[in-house]
Amino acid sequence: MTDTHSPHVTSTDELLARAYDQYQKRTSSSEAMADELREIVPAGVCSTFRAYEPYPVHARRAEGTSIIDVDGNEYLDFALNNGTQLVGHTHQKLSAAVKEQIDDGTLYTRPSDLLEFAAQPLIDRWEAIEQVRFTNSGTESVMHAMRLARAATGREKIIRMEGAYHGAHDPALVSKMPPVDRAGAAADPTPVRESQGIPESVPENILLGQYNDADSVERLLRAHEGEVAGILVEPACFNLGVVEPENCFLQRLRELADEFNAVLIFDEVKTGVKLSPGGGAEYYGIQPDLVALAKAIGGGYPVGAFGGRRELMSQIAADLNEGVATGAAHYGTYNGNPLSLRAVGVTLREILTDDAYDRVAELADRLAAGYRDVIDDAGLEGHVVTAGSQGMVYFTDERIRTFRDWEHVDEEFHEAYWFGMLNRGVIPHPHDASQQWTISVQHTADDIEVHVDAFADLATHLSAAQQ
Repeated sequence: MTDTHSPHVTSTDELLARAYDQYQKRTSSSEAMADELREIVPAGVCSTFRAYEPYPVHARRAEGTSIIDVDGNEYLDFALNNGTQLVGHTHQKLSAAVKEQIDDGTLYTRPSDLLEFAAQPLIDRWEAIEQVRFTNSGTESVMHAMRLARAATGREKIIRMEGAYHGAHDPALVSKMPPVDRAGAAADPTPVRESQGIPESVPENILLGQYNDADSVERLLRAHEGEVAGILVEPACFNLGVVEPENCFLQRLRELADEFNAVLIFDEVKTGVKLSPGGGAEYYGIQPDLVALAKAIGGGYPVGAFGGRRELMSQIAADLNEGVATGAAHYGTYNGNPLSLRAVGVTLREILTDDAYDRVAELADRLAAGYRDVIDDAGLEGHVVTAGSQGMVYFTDERIRTFRDWEHVDEEFHEAYWFGMLNRGVIPHPHDASQQWTISVQHTADDIEVHVDAFADLATHLSAAQQ
């Protein structure tokens, strides 16, 4: 490893250039495969977020806590597919159950006892969930929760937080990390469409508050009284690393939703079962009306879910009155497919046990403490934030509380850190400074030590570039 091991690094640009150079020397097969795939797949990837310069790591296989690329490099993995695999890769118990299910059938399009097997653990873990429906992704889960809130209230507007990510459907791609020079004032944000192809009319029903600023939400509710169907929020904002609620923010949203007869929707796609068995709702002690789930509930298999109070979920109906649906539509051929339901049930009933959470919490504390020691020893500007199995290092002394604080994050510097860690055999978290690491049930104390040692080896060079 030589990319950043020369002590004469004088700038972030130089540090990043050296990291890129070493990365390209180690991953020639990934580079060749990237070139080939771009000819047949846009950007060479199946989700735009996965494309980055100079090209992404191309995987050959994954096992336990490691992922091996097409060049044969093995990486200790703390990205775990955007935190989806709290169970780790190829968990023996989960793999055995899914292989057994393959022999019993992968798609029924009719109910089976697997519905109860997967649904009951979600109902047991979330006080707010009395009934649940399954989907195939987080995008679908949030989309249907929003539709359900509108159906239940007869209103159309949704309040969401500027800079948050809620999936890839049109309303979710309004002001997801927008350029600040286009976003207007924080007190009155200008809606910014992330993508071409989103109709100009979409932002009309999306109202933008600020995370950790309940007053901003209250102002919107008063200005649009009688028009707001729901308040959509992540319990902890995971599109800004790890930003936790402060000053009773979630409690105040609960009170405001009750006062204005709006539906409080927790997007727990990224926080669900990863902060605690009952996700952010349990971790922070605030119960919403609806919960959107995906990712870690299925142990790496494609699945989502949304659930809530019985009177809300009862709005889902297929009944027609003179050709018009009387409830909120929820359709999908692959919804509740037996392969995913088996994965959910085994993950929640047999793998993510109380003992497993205790082990993960201990390792999470150990990793955070290791980072803090290295930051202090190297004289780096930075701090670490953790919540449950999740954590993130910010290379700034400024605390990130809301989207408008993101200006304090030097994304190029973080890129140099990320590639520096990659070249040392550790994927510290999913690519991008906005993401967070995950400690899985398969990680060990030795894995944490390797991660911290890699950071310590890199930290001197980061500190020199930060001066």
